[in-house]
Amino acid sequence: MKKVFPLVFACLFTLTVGAQNVSYYYPEEFYFVKEVAATNFTGKNFRFEIAVKSDPADTLSKVRIHGVGLGKGPDDFLKSNYTLETRDEQEWTIYTVVGTVQPEAAKLWFYAAVNGNGKFYFDDLSFYIEEYPGRWRQVPLYNHSFEEKSKDIFAGYYVSTRKSAAVRTQLTREVAKTGQHSLFVNTTNAQPVNKYSTANAQ
Repeated sequence: MKKVFPLVFACLFTLTVGAQNVSYYYPEEFYFVKEVAATNFTGKNFRFEIAVKSDPADTLSKVRIHGVGLGKGPDDFLKSNYTLETRDEQEWTIYTVVGTVQPEAAKLWFYAAVNGNGKFYFDDLSFYIEEYPGRWRQVPLYNHSFEEKSKDIFAGYYVSTRKSAAVRTQLTREVAKTGQHSLFVNTTNAQPVNKYSTANAQ
C-alpha cells in the first residue's frame, strides 16, 4: 500500500489544549487509513462509520477520526468540510464522518488515530451513499471488521510508517463489536510535548 503523507496527517491531528495558552501534543501517534474510491459517487452525500472502544491513560490521550477528499494526484488533498458525529452503543462509541463527495474527488481517505497512551479498540467500519433523499445504500469495504484471513492484519489499509516501541498493534478476540476480532492498539510511555517550547528551542 502507498505510504500516507505524514505531514498532512500531523497537521490534521495536532492535539491542542488551552491552559494558560500552552499547547501540547503527542509526537508519537499511530494511525491507519481506509480508502474509498469516489469517482462513482460525485455529488452524493456519504456517511463513514467506525466503532471505537477507548480506555485512555490520561485526559490528553484520545482517538481522532477524520476524513479528507483527494484528487487524482498522490498529494492532491482537497479542502473537505466534512463533519464528525458520535453516538454511544453499549461500551462502544460510533464515530461518523458526514459529507458530500466533491466533483474533483477521486477517492476519500478516512483516518483513525491514537494520540497518547491507553488501550484502544477499532471495529466495524462501514460506508454509506445516499442514492436519493432518504435512501441510503451500504458500499462494501474490504476487511471492514478485521476478519480477513491474512498475515497482514492491516490488509486493505494504509498504516503509519512511524516505528515506536511504545505502540503495539494486534488483532484480538477479547473485545469485538461485530465478528470475532477487533484491532487492538496499546500505547505506553508516550510523553506530551509543549510545541511552543519545542519551537523556541530550535
